Amino acid sequence: MGKIVEKGKEVAEKQLENLRNLRNRRNSDYEFTGLSDKNSNVEKELSLYTREGQFYVLLVDADADERITIERMIDQTGCFVTSVSSGIECLDQISRDKYDLIFLSRNMPRMDGIQTLNNMKNSSANRSKDAKVYVILEEKVDEPDIYFENAGFDGIVRKPIDRTILQNIIISRVPSKMLPDDEELLQEIRTHAEDAEALKSCGVRFIEALKSYKGNLDEYKEDASKFCDDYEVISSDMIDALYSGKSAEYMTFARTVRESARKLGAIYLSYCFDDHVNMAKDDNMDIAESNWRTLVAEWENVVSGLAGWLGKSSIQLGATEILTSNTNGIRLPMSDVKVRIDEILGNLEDNDQETARRNASKLSLYELDPDIRLKVDRVIKAFDKNKVNTAVDILRSI
Repeated sequence: MGKIVEKGKEVAEKQLENLRNLRNRRNSDYEFTGLSDKNSNVEKELSLYTREGQFYVLLVDADADERITIERMIDQTGCFVTSVSSGIECLDQISRDKYDLIFLSRNMPRMDGIQTLNNMKNSSANRSKDAKVYVILEEKVDEPDIYFENAGFDGIVRKPIDRTILQNIIISRVPSKMLPDDEELLQEIRTHAEDAEALKSCGVRFIEALKSYKGNLDEYKEDASKFCDDYEVISSDMIDALYSGKSAEYMTFARTVRESARKLGAIYLSYCFDDHVNMAKDDNMDIAESNWRTLVAEWENVVSGLAGWLGKSSIQLGATEILTSNTNGIRLPMSDVKVRIDEILGNLEDNDQETARRNASKLSLYELDPDIRLKVDRVIKAFDKNKVNTAVDILRSI
């Protein structure tokens, strides 16, 4: 009798567990996995109908860890995947077997991806002449996309590679009879792959970022829009804090943007801001100043990319650039610059802000070192905003 009761409890507990799992699936319809194999509630998987045939994929990458990760992603779709670590091994494989799709890394020792592709085309033993070949690139490369298109590649995949992007490539290349009947699933993969590709070019890991939003695209877009809108004000206030030597204020701004960038998937930008947090923490404001332009370039790259994706056309970039692009061609020595700055400070001591503003504008017309000119420009902008104390702090830092 006791055994029957215990058995009944096990069945009841199992039913309760199944009920919880069903409730969880209803509460969360999407799972965006990116590079991760971790399941949350419902993980969208692409499973090909292999009973209708087989789709053969060859992966060529010298990086063992990344090769294993990418191979697993491809394997999980139902494709038959073979992976090798060099161009020489690739040529050997295509001489022995026929492949439908080839992923070929650009960076490999002895024979890089472009050389390998050329050798593939010229090999009489190649059994995969009809295969589509995609080049795998690092996140940032010097050459434009057209360079690889002209080299003969059928497409480009950038590291770090998202599973959704791989799935979308496979969807576009396999015979339609091998695709699952779930058109909603296929369309979801296509849409998010397009978004991921669009944002990857500006350094944003879209699929990874959606994890922290639990797949809520509207919430992600809302935060991305705010990040773009805030750029003009925050960048302006941040450079004023930098040139005024206000390290604590500068560090606060850097921390705020760092966390926002990280949440949106702009990982490299968040690392850049983290460096500036540490510079301010160590009171190395001169180092922060010398790295400011690099930071702003990456910041604007992310903002412009997000703004374009969102369809926002009113974003003001270049908020920290100089107001006057043309000069009178006369280069002032630093000693003369100092004299004119002392004159502007004297105007302010006399409470003559209008004359101080006019003298600052005159100074900006001369040929100045880029950093000095940018500081003078910040002084003018401070006057325009009636931030006299900020103008004084910047003038004293020159």
